[in-house]
Amino acid sequence: MDGALPPANGADRLAFYVLRHVTRLCDAVGVALLVGILGLIVTAVVARDLLNWGMPWTEEVVSLLAIYAIGFGSISAWVRSDHLVVDLFSHRLSALGHQVQYRLTAIISVVFFVLASWGAWIMSDMSANNKTVSLSISFSYLYYGLLFSFVAMAMTATWQTLRGPVTWLNKPAHEEITP
Repeated sequence: MDGALPPANGADRLAFYVLRHVTRLCDAVGVALLVGILGLIVTAVVARDLLNWGMPWTEEVVSLLAIYAIGFGSISAWVRSDHLVVDLFSHRLSALGHQVQYRLTAIISVVFFVLASWGAWIMSDMSANNKTVSLSISFSYLYYGLLFSFVAMAMTATWQTLRGPVTWLNKPAHEEITP
């Protein structure tokens, strides 16, 4: 998406830049979280093996950071359509068939993401009083990461359902985009 030319008209141009910034932000936050995870793990190992200090709280923090890193990465991958896809027959579909398949897949995805968001919300409410052992962090914060990512992907899938497939998500910059 970074190499694509922005569309000429207003709504698609706005969506292009919003989605580009969302993916960049999600990628940056995801990478920062992964660097934090790596730093915590290395610090815990060095502290335990070289300094004889125990840092049992790092496991809880690493779990929390990993859930958020996966959430941000999932949002970025969903916006760029980089999730794994098994394409068995869509190359044989007509243009109308491709539109129908794209929108049907997007609608099914919206339903799944809404249900998953609802499940994450219910679980965050149910686990509000459950706390981790070392730091006494509520388990709700784990589920808020899931809730955030599923809501963001549901919003993107809703836009995909309403807009349909766009050519600028996969076009390199050297190709012309025709409206």
